[in-house]
Amino acid sequence: MDKKEIILNAAMDLFSQKGFEGTSVREIAAHAGVNPAMISYYFESKEKMLEKLVERRAGYLSGVFGELVKNTTLTRIEKLNVVIDSYVERMFSSPRFMHILHRELSLEKREKLKEAISDVLLKNFYAAKSIIEEGSASGEFYEVDAELTMVTIIGTINHMFSSEIMCRKILHKGKDFNPYKSKMLKERLKDHLKQMIDKYLVKKPARKK
Repeated sequence: MDKKEIILNAAMDLFSQKGFEGTSVREIAAHAGVNPAMISYYFESKEKMLEKLVERRAGYLSGVFGELVKNTTLTRIEKLNVVIDSYVERMFSSPRFMHILHRELSLEKREKLKEAISDVLLKNFYAAKSIIEEGSASGEFYEVDAELTMVTIIGTINHMFSSEIMCRKILHKGKDFNPYKSKMLKERLKDHLKQMIDKYLVKKPARKK
């Protein structure tokens, strides 16, 4: 692993543990075992490091969604099921990091960083949205608001991860329950979204009288 990747991994660890503002460049350098000057050389700033981490995480989904858009063997609803699985899996893989991103997007500062983060995340959003639009155009789906349908999918996932305490209370769980490590919750969330989107989008054959 090269120095750049080591630094990014160190930043990911510390951002997840201490938050973006609570982590200093010197701490990242110490965690990575490098000189702080090396961070400036590779990334210019802490903000650029966060931007690169977002690009790295979003890059995986970008590859998955890009292949889905071109895939001719799956139906559109099967493609959306893969989209749902992918979003949920990525959220469960690093919930603290996602909290940091959502917090940064909600703050009234660091406008350039917010623009960079949102641009990266929206590439995947628009790729998934195009599947809904294609389904509506082909007659497989009803005519719906594709943007808000995607917001419904992503918003449901984000709401469950907005607060560990809220999540436990919604699910009527005790303090010993960690929702972010629960395979049961992960599969329940996937199943719920797939059932909801199927009933909302897919045109069913008319019943014979």
